[in-house]
Amino acid sequence: NTTNLLHLLRMGCNSSKDEPAIAPEEVSKQQRRSTVQISIGQNIAGILANQSSKNIVFFGGPKSGKGAVIEELVESFGVKVISAESLLHIALQKTLSTSGKDGSKLETAAMLSQLKTQPSLVTLEWIFELIKTEVLRYPDIVHVIDLLPNSKIILRDKTLFDNAAELLQKFEETCPVAFAMHLYIDKEHLNKQLDSAATLKTPEGCTAPGGINDEADSAVTKKRHALYEEALKPVQKYFRESDRLVEVDVSSMSHERIWFKVVRMFASFDLSERKNNNLIVIFVDDASKVQSLIDSKVRLIKLVDIVDEPDAEFDLMMECLLYQITELGCPHVCYAVDIKGSTLEKAEKQETKKCLVYELKEPSKLSAHLNKYQKNMLSEEDGATSKSWDDNDYICYKAPNNLTLLFSENFDNKRAEVIATSYCSMDKM
Repeated sequence: NTTNLLHLLRMGCNSSKDEPAIAPEEVSKQQRRSTVQISIGQNIAGILANQSSKNIVFFGGPKSGKGAVIEELVESFGVKVISAESLLHIALQKTLSTSGKDGSKLETAAMLSQLKTQPSLVTLEWIFELIKTEVLRYPDIVHVIDLLPNSKIILRDKTLFDNAAELLQKFEETCPVAFAMHLYIDKEHLNKQLDSAATLKTPEGCTAPGGINDEADSAVTKKRHALYEEALKPVQKYFRESDRLVEVDVSSMSHERIWFKVVRMFASFDLSERKNNNLIVIFVDDASKVQSLIDSKVRLIKLVDIVDEPDAEFDLMMECLLYQITELGCPHVCYAVDIKGSTLEKAEKQETKKCLVYELKEPSKLSAHLNKYQKNMLSEEDGATSKSWDDNDYICYKAPNNLTLLFSENFDNKRAEVIATSYCSMDKM
């Protein structure tokens, strides 16, 4: 099946001029990359639905890409990031008596030197107090809390996180946490990545031990990774026991795929979005019925144009579609999928898959499912007063992780049900 899928995939979305198409010779390379697996604690959905807490704890050791994901969250949603390491750095500057006169580099070196000899200066209780003070300064916004300092000097203290459960419970009395997210890379992938990386020369002014850049020295990074994962265990256990842990396997090292998975969970919050993170896919059997949408920044995918064989098996055709959407990510507004001439026109002959999806009782307009960002994008394109893109009624299926599947009203109900359940069963978060 994998061979057939690779053969079927061809050129991507035909109407996208600003996005590169997926070249045939690149498909097999992309398909071989590990998928991004994500497991979500059972209690998280209820917490998100009730909006009872907007504090999220984030973990990610060396090479996990945590910094890039957090930057994307800030850019997409405007969340406030609270870094325990940054707060500690500022607090230690005030607490410790440093003799540096040549700026922050010397001060940092002096602080690290004192921490080596006095590791007990930093306690987890102190870290939580610093974070709590910062959270309470802005109580009504979403906070992403980078809890574990990445400093190897601090992480070497094996007793630092011993009472993590007790202190987390106390912290949540004032600052409840919705869930914790752990970006992890397995040891095998980490070792391969580090062993294949060329050792970088020391930049001028580098103060790393032995004159070797800390990230470039694979042995040092491996040790830091081991220290981080060991320190994380008590905190991980605390959130796992309450079913509030999200674990994302980032071993694929594909930033686009990782972000596509993570963002759809964060989009469940009632946030003011700066980008579109709400995935809507509209299925039609005639593209002319949504021409006003296509003219208004809606990306059109013609199924017959992304495969070599339009009469390919139904499941393979669906896999092709999901692959394209995953690679391209969330568009400005939504996707319109033209099934004309493909095997999806006879989807009603297929069996309905079992998955978590439900159909709305009444047909609805597209506008009922758009977030503010999407509406603004359409208004900018279509004019402030005109809403020609919102003339059609659609059969609607809703699925977890901010996914909406719409079908033009003339769609056979059985066909819509089969496509919706197949899409959701393949779209595994």
